[in-house]
This record gives sequence, C-alpha cells and structure tokens, in this order.
Amino acid sequence: MKFGLIPKLLLGLGIGILVGIFGPDWMIRFTETGSMLLGNLIKFFIPLIIFAFVAASIAEFESKAGKLLSFTIGISYLDTIIACGLAAVAAYLIIPNFALQAGQVVESIKIGAPFVTLDIPPLMNIISALVLAIIIGMASTWGKAPILSGAVIEFRNVVERVIQKFIIPVLPIFISCIFAGIAAKGALFGTISIFGKMLVLIVIMQFIWLIIEYVLAGIISKQNPLVVFKAMLPAYFTAFGTMSSAVTMPVSLRQARTIPFINKKIADFVMPLTANVHLSGAAMTLTISAITVSLITNGELPPVGLIISFILILGVIEVGAVGVPGGSALAAIGILQSTLGFGDEAIGLMLALFMIQDSFGTATNITGDGSILMIVNRFFGKEKNESQESTSSTDIESGTI
Repeated sequence: MKFGLIPKLLLGLGIGILVGIFGPDWMIRFTETGSMLLGNLIKFFIPLIIFAFVAASIAEFESKAGKLLSFTIGISYLDTIIACGLAAVAAYLIIPNFALQAGQVVESIKIGAPFVTLDIPPLMNIISALVLAIIIGMASTWGKAPILSGAVIEFRNVVERVIQKFIIPVLPIFISCIFAGIAAKGALFGTISIFGKMLVLIVIMQFIWLIIEYVLAGIISKQNPLVVFKAMLPAYFTAFGTMSSAVTMPVSLRQARTIPFINKKIADFVMPLTANVHLSGAAMTLTISAITVSLITNGELPPVGLIISFILILGVIEVGAVGVPGGSALAAIGILQSTLGFGDEAIGLMLALFMIQDSFGTATNITGDGSILMIVNRFFGKEKNESQESTSSTDIESGTI
C-alpha cells in the first residue's frame, strides 16, 4: 500500500524519536549529519523557490491586467495580513502559558556533533530573490516578452518538479533526523506537549477567521454569506483531502458558479487567481508556529517588531506558493531564517507541524476564497440578466466592469 505524505512524516517522526531515545552515540551523530546536510540542501533551494514562484505568478498575470486584478490581489493580501495579525495576537496571549514546557526544552543536554560538516550557500539571499522575482516578473509583462515570460514559467515548472521529486520525499528523513536530536537532548516531551496545544490553537483560529471573513464579506457585499459558505463546503473537504489549493481550484470554481447572485465571469476570474494569491490559512499557521518555535528554541517570544516584519513579507512570499503540499512552508523558510534567525532545528520543527496540519490550512485557504469573491463581485459584478452574463471576458480582464 502506498503511503501518503502525512503517514510518512509521522513514521519518520516516530523513528526519529526511537533513535533519539535508544540509539547509541554514533547513531545520533549520524542523524545530526543527516539533519545538517539535508537542511543545507533545502536552504539552498529556498531562494530559487521564491524567485521561481513569484516571478512566474506575476508573468502569468500579463493577460489579466487591470483594476480587477489589482483589486483582487490587494484584498487577498490585506486579508492575509489581518489574519496573520489576529493569529499573532492570539499566540502572544496564549503561547506564554506553555512556558514551563519551553523551559524544559531550553535546558537540554549536549549531543555528539555531525561526522562531517558541509556548507552549501544559496545563490542569493531571500530579499534579493524576492526583489529579482518582482523585477523579472514585471519586466515580462511590459510589452510583448513571450521568451522571458515563457522562461520564468518554465523555470517555475522545473522548481516544482524539484520540490515534488526531491524536497518533499526527503522531508520525512529530515524531520526524523531533527526529532532524533530533540529526543537525544531530552527535550522531547516538552516539545510534543507544546506541539499538541499549538495545533489545537491553529485549527481554532482558522475556523474563527473563516467566520470573520464571511461576516465581513456579507456586510460589504450586502449578500447572505451563508449561501456562499454552504456552496464552498465541497471545496473545503476536497482541499482537506488533497492538501493543494491548485488541485482543488476546479472544484471551488464549479461551486462559485452555482451561487445565484455571483457574476459567473467574475467567478471565472477570481477563483483561479485567489487559489494562487490568497493563503490566509497557511499564513496563520506559519505565524503561530513561528512564534511558538521561537519560544521552544530560544526560550523567549520574538520581539513584536520582528513578527510584524515577518508578516508583511510573508504576505508577499505566499503569492504563488501553491501547487504542492507544503509549498507555503518551503517558501517561507527564507524569511524564517533572515527575519527570525531560525536554524535547522527550528526549521525542522516548523516543517513537521506545518505538514501535519496542512489539510486544515489548505481547506481554510480555498474556502476563504469565497469571501474574497463576494467582495470583488460587490464592486465589479453587475446585477445580472442574460445579456450581462454574456459580458466579454476582455471587459472583465481590463477591469471595466
């Protein structure tokens, strides 16, 4: 029987814990070597992932330029930032209650060093990758530049294959090595206790945010949000099972087109776009996880200013970071390092938690797209009759309706 990603992650986590508790010193040093090597390889690809995903996403907007595009992306970004801010407030208020366990983690014992060390520096830092992606992506939309547009899109496709064929398959091994080290340091039970509570907090906050999204969308659009939420439920459960907004997008589009007061042309434009640029559920997970993991590894909560910077950049990074399970977490590793100073152990903890809850995060992402659709439809959709439903897609894409 073929194992899915989550069973593999749980198996790797379990094996790592057993090795950390019962393994001899040479075995711990071996897992530390694996953690170091795999961590460096993953970090090498992070700037490439950011560049490829963001540049290609901007390049693909070329045929959709206009007020409608700008408004939809702006609302999606604002929605994600507010969601992260709410998640951060909840984390700062609740996470300190886990301080006892965190103290146990900090006071861990030393273990053997890796057998070898190998530094694999990335080709560029995170901010450089992000700025270059924006410049190249925008340049490909100025005038006719089919070669440049095709190049960045093809590069994105290559990076996606690297993620699917290499990074995702080695994640269970990487997490196994990380947890072997945690268990060997005697820090396991405090970490697991925090993880369990954090997972509950994340899921609760995601449900709360969905309620807030739809209530606000109902107020702004002056339409019944329950109608849209009910229509999006099949997309929620599809996303929960697939852990991919991109894979679920056809379902969310089909469901959006069944909503009576939504302009179908608006739905055809907004739902595929928000599947790529609206990732509030995943971003909330990353925010809460980052604050908690910082407490676990550093023994204190991160400064509020750093978290604000992290959230603002995260909203940009998450654009286009879909298509594969865990894409959001992989794209965010760079700013976890550059902004919060996370090392291999902290990154391993982040990846483990994110992958385990990815079903909930993806379902929150895709279901929340319905609330964005309501708001966009309020400003760009018309009161429909048969003639208005036949409005050309050219008019919509240029932002004239």
